Amino acid sequence: MNSQLDENLLAPIGDVGGTAGYAGSTSSGSNPTAANKYLNDASLLTALTDRVYQLLQADLELQRERVNNYSRPRWL
Repeated sequence: MNSQLDENLLAPIGDVGGTAGYAGSTSSGSNPTAANKYLNDASLLTALTDRVYQLLQADLELQRERVNNYSRPRWL
């Protein structure tokens, strides 16, 4: 795998907690030929879906921490 290509496609555009960074972009990272390469290669697609899963898990953990912090009294 090309590490520069992987960094462009797998790095979040914005904060992990916000979905706007993944919704769409006009940056140079959106390359249709790279997307076709990932869709046609099973190992690259697996790596991509694993990375997306990791990012979603990290986002859920941050959301759980935020919810727990809101339920605690501020003086403790």
